[in-house]
Amino acid sequence: ATVSVLYWWLAMANKTDDHKEPRLCRRHAFGIKAGVAENIHFIDDSTCVFPVGRNVAIYNTQANQQRFIPGNDKCDAITAMALSPNKRYLAVAESGDQPIITLYDTGSRRKRKTLPGPGMAFPDLGSREYVYIAFSSDGKALITQGGAPEWTVVYWAWDRSKAIAWTSSAIDKMAAAQDKQHISCVSCSPRDSSLICVSGNGVFRFLKLSEGQLKPAPGGMGKREPQNYLAHTWLPPEERVVVSTESGDLLLVENYEFRCILQGSPSEGLSIDALISYAKGFICGGDMGLVFIFERSDDKEVYRKMKAMKIDQKRDEEATIETEAMKVKCFALTQQEEFLALTTSNNQIYLLNLSNADFSKGEDAVFEHLAQWFHSAPITGLDTCVRKPLVATCSRDRSIKVWNYMDHTLEMSRTFHTEATCIAMHPSGLHVLVGFSDKLRFMNLYGDDIREFKSFPIRQCTECRFSTGGQYFAAVHGNIISIYSAYTCETVGHLRGHNGKVRSLFWMPPDDIRLVSVGMDGAVFDWSLKDCRKENDYVIKSAHYTSVTAGSPAPATSASPLIWAVAGDRKLREFEASSLHSGAQHECDTGESPLSTITFSPQHKLLLCGSDDGMVTTVNVPLSAHHSVSYTQEATLAHASPITRIALTFDESMLFTVGEDCTLYLYDVKDRDGRVAKREITYAEEILISKSDLEGKNSDIQTQRAKVEDLKLDMDYQAQKHEIQHIKEMKQMEDEHREQSERQYQKFEQLLALKNEQEIEFTEIRRETAEKHRSELSKLEGDYQAQLQASEDQIARLQSEIVDQRKNYLTQLSQKETYLETTKREEEASFHKSLQIEKETCEQLREQEKALRQEHEEIRQMIEHMTDRDIEEIKERYERKLREAREQLLHLKGENGIMKKKFYTLLKDIKDKETEISNLFESQGEKEGKIKGLEKDIEALRNEIRERDETIGDKEKRIYDLRKKNQELEKFKFVLDYKIRELKSQIEPRQEEIVEAKQKIKAMDGELERYHLNNNQLILTINDLKLKFDGQHKEITNLQAKIKDSEVFKSRIRSEIAELTSIGQEPKLLREASKKLYQKHVKEDRSKFNEMEDDLQKESNRQRDYLERTVESLKKKLVKDSDTHRADGNRIMGENVVLIQEINQLRREIKIIKAQVPSRPSGENIPEGAKREMESNKTEISQLRERLNELDRIRHAMGRPAPKDKPAALA
Repeated sequence: ATVSVLYWWLAMANKTDDHKEPRLCRRHAFGIKAGVAENIHFIDDSTCVFPVGRNVAIYNTQANQQRFIPGNDKCDAITAMALSPNKRYLAVAESGDQPIITLYDTGSRRKRKTLPGPGMAFPDLGSREYVYIAFSSDGKALITQGGAPEWTVVYWAWDRSKAIAWTSSAIDKMAAAQDKQHISCVSCSPRDSSLICVSGNGVFRFLKLSEGQLKPAPGGMGKREPQNYLAHTWLPPEERVVVSTESGDLLLVENYEFRCILQGSPSEGLSIDALISYAKGFICGGDMGLVFIFERSDDKEVYRKMKAMKIDQKRDEEATIETEAMKVKCFALTQQEEFLALTTSNNQIYLLNLSNADFSKGEDAVFEHLAQWFHSAPITGLDTCVRKPLVATCSRDRSIKVWNYMDHTLEMSRTFHTEATCIAMHPSGLHVLVGFSDKLRFMNLYGDDIREFKSFPIRQCTECRFSTGGQYFAAVHGNIISIYSAYTCETVGHLRGHNGKVRSLFWMPPDDIRLVSVGMDGAVFDWSLKDCRKENDYVIKSAHYTSVTAGSPAPATSASPLIWAVAGDRKLREFEASSLHSGAQHECDTGESPLSTITFSPQHKLLLCGSDDGMVTTVNVPLSAHHSVSYTQEATLAHASPITRIALTFDESMLFTVGEDCTLYLYDVKDRDGRVAKREITYAEEILISKSDLEGKNSDIQTQRAKVEDLKLDMDYQAQKHEIQHIKEMKQMEDEHREQSERQYQKFEQLLALKNEQEIEFTEIRRETAEKHRSELSKLEGDYQAQLQASEDQIARLQSEIVDQRKNYLTQLSQKETYLETTKREEEASFHKSLQIEKETCEQLREQEKALRQEHEEIRQMIEHMTDRDIEEIKERYERKLREAREQLLHLKGENGIMKKKFYTLLKDIKDKETEISNLFESQGEKEGKIKGLEKDIEALRNEIRERDETIGDKEKRIYDLRKKNQELEKFKFVLDYKIRELKSQIEPRQEEIVEAKQKIKAMDGELERYHLNNNQLILTINDLKLKFDGQHKEITNLQAKIKDSEVFKSRIRSEIAELTSIGQEPKLLREASKKLYQKHVKEDRSKFNEMEDDLQKESNRQRDYLERTVESLKKKLVKDSDTHRADGNRIMGENVVLIQEINQLRREIKIIKAQVPSRPSGENIPEGAKREMESNKTEISQLRERLNELDRIRHAMGRPAPKDKPAALA
């Protein structure tokens, strides 16, 4: 029970006294409602909208996030949807006693209009639902089709909330009233917004809005036999309509009249349930998950079938999606028609990439799930765990799915041969317990698979649950509850006492030693697992309980826990666990719809309940005596069917519900101010993996590594080839450089000769100038003596100014040096940037060349594929027709032979048969004429091929021009390579300096490593000696204990022998006493000796294991200590180097100052400021000297040599 107590106290910890009322906010939903007409639309290329339960989800496919448009709580369900052509407005039809249509803004999700509005003049629809709705092409009108029995079609001006006209679309009203699927589709003409097309079972007609009324318009299927028309779509820009039927025919209606059945229609009884038009034609789909793409054709076919595809052809081997029973229900295209989304009758959404699909090839198109693979049948089980963000579900579609509620993804899924009825998840998130119709299975969750570990013979298990701590689990079989250990899978006990089927279980917190159960017999039992018996019970036979939960609204107190149970009598009952036998403390009505499942949130003191109408409600606890129908604090619309299970996360921040509508809903539990009530939890990332899977993955890794090595060898070979080519180019450039250098040298010799001649001329001029200056100098000398006296007076005055200027000069000098260093760094950065730009330019040119080559290759391949495809299709089509004609001719010849054999016996029929033969020959001639016409068509196609060959020639000319351009780019590349080599020659000297510095550092690291090795060896020696000393000390202690025991034994024997002397005179008594003494000591000693040998052997083994573990831990500690010492050594060495550099810098500054400051007379007074500065400098120098000495002592203590650049002692 220790684990369960730990989990319970973790759940109870950090609970606040905040009494703000929380609320549920829809976060995400997994599922779709397949029965809604036009149930998927694209708002933009990355956002789609579809119904989920009683809400509409706006799903962002890139962010994997959903926003919700809630439904109307006064209505029953969503029945139809439509999106306006400008994608701004979404119309949602909901059924009920007063069916309504609500229009929402897709951007803000706000309600714009409700049809019919309050006080609107609108007659009775004559139905509880709208089966189909559609916008007009301009988006201003909305056409709605009501359901049985009246089948009223209404034309709305929705922006004015006005019903303009309405009428019944049924032709035979008596038959229509009995047919629930009488009208299946309505639409508005893209050219004329007043023209409506209606199709259904035996109905295909046009209605025209005229004079405020919807009147029948001419057109339709004419005299054709009525069929069940399932869907239709308009094909702009022509006034054409394609209509699909239940038998698989595609009917083309042109100018409002039936024209033909399209060739390539599926037929064969395969119904076509969905149609959509696009730029090239239209797409249809229906039975067996088949999708067909038709495109316009210029020949007689009008529309030609380009591709037939089947959904989920590459599904899992164990998948249970039966494509034969699956129908395509709806299509949706993105704005650019790049992606096609479709929904199916088994609640799935698929996506097909039309932009990358090549329909001319025979490859199968891949349909991917738009979001996730949803459940396709009602969900029967739900549970979550503690250590991982996972929630598990099981369904009647025989599948088990594990979802990640943080990422909104499907983690894993597996399908079985039998239906799963319940599921429970271990708190660790590594195991699940699943109840099947044949047995109960304990299964492990691996990385991407669910595998069975053990099974239990419990048939039709409808409820199973792990304990809070995960050490037990309980499973229900009819009216018996079986308890098992989750770790040994052994039976702990069986709980018997219910007279009816047990419907729900709950483990009582906090220690998992009590269990609460309810059943169809109206009993509530409180079980004790210590002795597997009832502690308390209470029975109301008229109540059929469906769910139970328990907890304490005040966990910090010692109050008895409360039990809450819901039953089919629409009552919620509250019991106190300690006084369960006394009956319910409080009970309240649950309203019109009974609650089906409940769970308790201790943090918020709330019951979270799921009801049969698909709503999630909350109840404040403990219940009061005045609770009634108004007990609900908040009701949240969710499912379109009864909620079957509900679960709350460990931190009580998220709620999960599942229902019979195949949907899983996720909610955030928030306070009224919008904060999520949760605490930080670190989820485990560990997964289970089998040994075989691990070995397989390792082998795959080794295979991939081998492939990588092969690729490296190939790349090295290619690099070597390029290097050889570059060497050849370098040699050629060196020869050119040598020739250019020789030319420059000759030019330099000529300039040198010219320089010598100019020096001779300059010498003559300088001599004449010197004589002239000598005479002028003697004249100026007298003037200078006079000025000298005046200058001496000025010198004294300027002497003080020089000192000030010198200080300013030193300041400016330091600033100049700083500026010089900054400028140098900026120039280097600018140089590296320009170098990078040149490299990027070269790379861009290479990429452009590669792109041009790739473009040419793609164009060539595309033209070849198109040509080959057209030729093969034409050839196959005409060969097939020729083969059919020949087979028919052979058949006719056979019949002719038979007629000749019967000639004499059937004289009366000769003339009739001859006439028939002549007719057949005439048809043969007609077919031969058709063959000749087809041969002419082949000749025309050959001419077309010839024209395409000419086009290919033009393309080749363009390729030749591109090659010329490529040669020019190669020349430009050569110039850039030359510049790069010049820049590299400037970088090489600096790289050599860096290499020398790295070599010095490497040598110092090697020396440091040797010292570390010596230190490690000494540590190992010390540890060995310590271990030997400890072993000898223990051995001495054991020997001393043995000696002491032997002395005690000897003294005891002496005392017993002394007692024998008292009966020495009686031989019989002496003999008996001797025997007893022998048996007591000799035999006991032998047994004790054997036991002692066993104990010694065990002690020896234990000590050996202890010593081995000690040695292993010491080795690990030694490695860790050596790393620590190495890091400390590197740090100290770095500090030492920094200090030495600072000292050298101070020396240089002192030397400069001494050189600049003139020597003062001994008697001259030094200013006080200078004295203080000198004293502070001396103090700093002494501190640095002490720090240096301390580092030297540390270095000597660690046994390291002195650094080579250590300065001499400071003076």
